[in-house]
Amino acid sequence: MNILWLTSAYPWPGRPYGGIFFQTQGQALSRLGVKINIEVAVPWIPRLAGWVSSRLALQRTAPRRQVEEGLIIHRIPYFGHRFQHNMGWPHLGMARQILKNLPFKPDLIHAHYAYPMGLAAVKLARKLGIPCVITLHGSDVNVGATKSKLSAKRFHLAVSGADLVLCVSQALQDRTRQLTGIPTVFLPIGINLQRFPSTLTRGQARAALDLPSEKPIVLFVGNLLSSKGVPLAIEALDHPSLACVQGVFVGAGPLGQAITARTNCLWRESVPNSMIPDYMAAADMLILPSYSEGLPTVLVEAGACSTPVIATEVGGIPELLNEGRGTLIPPGSAEALREAILQTLIHPDAAQAYAGRLHQHVLDTFDAERNAKVLLQIYQELLYKGDSLPGYPISLISPPQSRTPWP
Repeated sequence: MNILWLTSAYPWPGRPYGGIFFQTQGQALSRLGVKINIEVAVPWIPRLAGWVSSRLALQRTAPRRQVEEGLIIHRIPYFGHRFQHNMGWPHLGMARQILKNLPFKPDLIHAHYAYPMGLAAVKLARKLGIPCVITLHGSDVNVGATKSKLSAKRFHLAVSGADLVLCVSQALQDRTRQLTGIPTVFLPIGINLQRFPSTLTRGQARAALDLPSEKPIVLFVGNLLSSKGVPLAIEALDHPSLACVQGVFVGAGPLGQAITARTNCLWRESVPNSMIPDYMAAADMLILPSYSEGLPTVLVEAGACSTPVIATEVGGIPELLNEGRGTLIPPGSAEALREAILQTLIHPDAAQAYAGRLHQHVLDTFDAERNAKVLLQIYQELLYKGDSLPGYPISLISPPQSRTPWP
């Protein structure tokens, strides 16, 4: 079985933290014998831009071709710009580039995100006469689908043109159905549970990472953007009531320097995903005060590490943290975040009870190896039109009765 994937990012040594969930699912499928060629759509960056921006200069050094664990990754530059949701058709150029460089005809195309990868995949699938699957991850539904009339049209074209649409959270299912009337299937990607939790104790993890041994540590892992609530986190930690707390921000983004300007905050930029379990082990809690999300992998990773979680009540986060599995706060409130941090520190036993329930939920639902078997079964059903084949039980991930089942 030869599968062509279209994604927006994939980790590489110079940037080990981008697109980890793509890597996790791709490697799990590869271990099941699926041959996957991954085409990563990257905006074209002119040489001069690399001279004026260290971030763009780093992006220019990403390898065009990368091979790992049976996966072949190829980066395709396309003309992308900040207004691409409102004007232009970058998916057309992307589809042409991919078609020109295809080493063989794939059996199936699987795109991650609705636009531009999803719509490019629909165009390619029709050209090649093969099935198309799209996975919706969050921002493509919650932001991209309503950014403009053109973006709404593109979203509908991608979702309606695919043979099957997967959603990583049930909230995304609901939102997609509301926007398009098209049913989708709930299938989270999950994480490699064998890498979690860390083998280090809290003291060992702090010593290994050069973190304070005595202070309570509040951890943030993700892109350092306003949309992720980073300014709110800084404001909450800057309050006198949390002066004894150490904030640790792991990730890259434009707000890094704002973090280092605070006396009780540390910034760790280029951290490989293999070290995230150690940061989770060192922390007293993980916070994610985002304004918009799909179903964040970092919260699943925290659950695998039994780290207490505080996150905003947006996107698929409530379905992950409901039923006493974490602390939910309203978006946009530094005061609510500060109070949640204080309550977690004051009541550590209750916080650990929440973390324990989240841990069990992650074990039951977010095993990437098991979920990859379900995805393989889906590929087989699409390719062989429902013929009886030896495979894996689709009931491994059972959507509620109100959700669209597969097949």
